[in-house]
Amino acid sequence: MKRHASQLIAVLALAYVLGAACGGGSYDGGGSPTGPGGGTSGGIGATVTIKADGTLDPKEIRIAPGERIRFINQDSRQHQPTSNPHLQHTDCPPANLNIMSPGQSTETGVFDRAMVCGIHDHQNPDATGLQGTIRVGGAEGPGGPVYLKH
Repeated sequence: MKRHASQLIAVLALAYVLGAACGGGSYDGGGSPTGPGGGTSGGIGATVTIKADGTLDPKEIRIAPGERIRFINQDSRQHQPTSNPHLQHTDCPPANLNIMSPGQSTETGVFDRAMVCGIHDHQNPDATGLQGTIRVGGAEGPGGPVYLKH
């Protein structure tokens, strides 16, 4: 039993040293258009603005697992960011938000694992300027489609 406890302590110490050597676990998204992640559980990893012209900025969002995304509505219309596919919204449940009035901001839930998901505005799912991709933990590939084909 003592031997297992010593091994566990050694492994934990090594993990701590490696984590510190890698910058304390903060995720920078590898050149992410949204900038560095916060590295804290539940912290804001990125901010997305719905601009006055009705487009997302940025359209590709990169965060680390354990982070959230803040959405800001600078448009004069209501918007509702949700995950693909339209009506089911199952691609990325943390991204399914309530309706945002002009001038409001809101935050997603915590993204707990690496994933790629597509997002759109539930109020206007065909508006390509309001469609985007969330990449969590360096995940690559396409997000799910806006609509499912039957």
